[in-house]
Amino acid sequence: MQPLVTVLTVTYQHALYIEQCVDSVMAQRTTFPVEHLIGEDGSTDGTREICQRLAAEHPDRIRLFLRDRNDVLYIDGKPTGRSNFVKLLGDAKGRYIALCEGDDYWTDPLKLQKQVEFLERNPSYAMCFHRADMLMNGARKLHAIPADIDLDNVTLDDLLRTYNFITTASVVYRNVTREMPSWFWEVPFGDLALHAIVSRHGRIKCMDEVMSVYRINDSGSWSGLDERARCLSYLRFYDVIEPHLTPAQRSIVDKKRGEYLDRLAELRWPDSWFRRFIYRKFLVHKQRS
Repeated sequence: MQPLVTVLTVTYQHALYIEQCVDSVMAQRTTFPVEHLIGEDGSTDGTREICQRLAAEHPDRIRLFLRDRNDVLYIDGKPTGRSNFVKLLGDAKGRYIALCEGDDYWTDPLKLQKQVEFLERNPSYAMCFHRADMLMNGARKLHAIPADIDLDNVTLDDLLRTYNFITTASVVYRNVTREMPSWFWEVPFGDLALHAIVSRHGRIKCMDEVMSVYRINDSGSWSGLDERARCLSYLRFYDVIEPHLTPAQRSIVDKKRGEYLDRLAELRWPDSWFRRFIYRKFLVHKQRS
């Protein structure tokens, strides 16, 4: 029996991009059925109308869910697509889940076929992803993965000690996340938290070929943050996820937390080592209180 694959797309204010995203999903050539679930989060720029047209054009392949802005989950005072994503996940029927946010797109029509075939042949793996390009200011360049990463055995430890080099639109994983833990609703980075949850169910593989594009927008939830805000987001992420990590992973997080505290102190007092020292102690005390 061929597996069903569910593609999840969360979209908001993506009128310029959503059709390219959906077209890249519709262009997939597979030997198995694919359903595309789109959660439109109450856009005002025409995204909703485009999604409605596309769903009408592909009624046998697209299920469209129209959300309300009143239901948006705020994390640390910022609106997120977290509630939209979890609701889509609850409606997914597939054995495998693929992700493609509304401003990203796939570039290889055999992407899903390659990834699902790998997972079918390798039951010890819970997830696979691939290399991706970044698109910024009209130019594409390769999204970097640290050179010391074992592409056949990527671990959560790797992501914690370096950075989240797994782009969302590159991911396909076994549908093992029907019920998300309560802390998933609190953590700032839903993608990295998802990788942490899935990694508990098996190994992670990186395919060494580019099959998607990750678009970087100044208005994006991450790219739109200044450096101080990014540091604070990481500290918040560590606070939420640390109780759910192994002792070795907590050691990694403690080291990274120190690096971000150092950077916050440097940003606040770039010309005074003494004030940086005092400010860092203040930040540590504030975190513990």
